[in-house]
Amino acid sequence: MSKKYHDKVERQKHIQIILITMCLIAILLYVYFLTKPKITEYALQDECGPIGGSILHSIRDTDSCANACSAYCLSVKKELHKSDFNIREGPQCNSCLCYCK
Repeated sequence: MSKKYHDKVERQKHIQIILITMCLIAILLYVYFLTKPKITEYALQDECGPIGGSILHSIRDTDSCANACSAYCLSVKKELHKSDFNIREGPQCNSCLCYCK
């Protein structure tokens, strides 16, 4: 009888260790997702217009989009995560999306 009792106690100890470990992992994941910096998206407006027979853009390429996004993120006290630049054809202005975290 003591052998069975001892085996049962050992099995319960293992189950308790597993449950405590799972709870600790859940708490760590909760704290991670709670404190993880949130990424915000902001669309910068390209100012464009016809000058001298062509269209002049304030945001004309990927580098100027990244620079404008970096300046914007710094102004809201965040850091630049990434930027997306899309060229629009014709009289439309280009598109520049900033992701700050």
